[in-house]
Amino acid sequence: MNLTNELKSHFLNLYHLTLTDSEVDELELEMLYRIGEERGISLTQIQDVVLRPDKIRFSFPETVIEKVECLYDFARIAWADGKIDSSEEKLLEMFCSKFGFEEENIPTLSRFLLDEAEKGTSTEQLLKIVSENI
Repeated sequence: MNLTNELKSHFLNLYHLTLTDSEVDELELEMLYRIGEERGISLTQIQDVVLRPDKIRFSFPETVIEKVECLYDFARIAWADGKIDSSEEKLLEMFCSKFGFEEENIPTLSRFLLDEAEKGTSTEQLLKIVSENI
């Protein structure tokens, strides 16, 4: 698969999330690679993104569904090790804000995404729930 700048940016952000609690957890990296696999991105492509971050411009998803999908990936990475660190939660909320969600909705959105990630809800099911409610 040809990796767009948007996907490169997203995977670099996901990798940074694995670093927020001061330790790279193997389970978080496994989740990163699983998300890549779900999106048709190889392990080699993800590693290339991580090893060459200077080649990537930060970009934002455009639609609400794309934004929620990216944010849900963050929530899944955060839960991969079985616990949520406050820095992970703050980073998720920061991305909600950067993606243009209204400040008063961010705590609810963040909690919803983290709760669904904890339950193991599939991305497809989560996006269906969101699509029915926007």
